[in-house]
Amino acid sequence: MKFVFILCCLLVVQYVFTFIQVRYYRKSMSEIVSTYRERKGYYLFSGTERRMFRPGAIAMIVVDRNYIIQECHVVNGFSVLSKFKEISKYKEQHIGTVLADLQECNTNQKGYYRRLPAINTALSKAAEKALLSISTKNISML
Repeated sequence: MKFVFILCCLLVVQYVFTFIQVRYYRKSMSEIVSTYRERKGYYLFSGTERRMFRPGAIAMIVVDRNYIIQECHVVNGFSVLSKFKEISKYKEQHIGTVLADLQECNTNQKGYYRRLPAINTALSKAAEKALLSISTKNISML
């Protein structure tokens, strides 16, 4: 009976932490969106990487219609207390360049495949979404 009670308590704690994390994510996203609300041609994309026993990551990038990254924010870690950090390394770079840079980390010196860090995977997912979405919008404009 104690075991079931402990499991129920853990589920409630997990629910509370998930609620806090989703609230923080929505607040951070709305702050970024409010910066670009009045401007045309800017898009927000996000990518997530969830890992079972290792830290996951969430990436948000703002891209213009020319595929140039305007802002890049990443959160990484286990804890609900992790905060979004701006990565200026990818600011003002083309999405294709960023994707190529992230995929270079995919193999080690001997040429063997290795698993990318969660941040790189989340950024790759967001950049791929941006490429596909903007290219579809540009094609439909013709």
